[in-house]
Amino acid sequence: RDGVHSSDNNKEETVLLLESWQSFESEHGDAETLRDVESKMPKQVKRRRAVRDSAGEEVGLEEYYDYIFPDEAGAAPNLKLLQAAYKWKKQKTDQD
Repeated sequence: RDGVHSSDNNKEETVLLLESWQSFESEHGDAETLRDVESKMPKQVKRRRAVRDSAGEEVGLEEYYDYIFPDEAGAAPNLKLLQAAYKWKKQKTDQD
């Protein structure tokens, strides 16, 4: 991804900047400017990723928080479908 929020570190920095901007607008701005900033705020979601050992073997999953910004929400419109497919695949492999 080449977007503004492409790395986790950039996302966290962007959230900090937006929170500061929101605080400024709540003190010095009007309802319209505050609404504008709030429309740019991301949604925080909990995700999981595979944890691998030094040999590259998967040893488990770790949960982490990610941010979904309004401008990138359209990038994954079928996220729930994809999650259901992963869950189904995991159930099938656990049964075998």
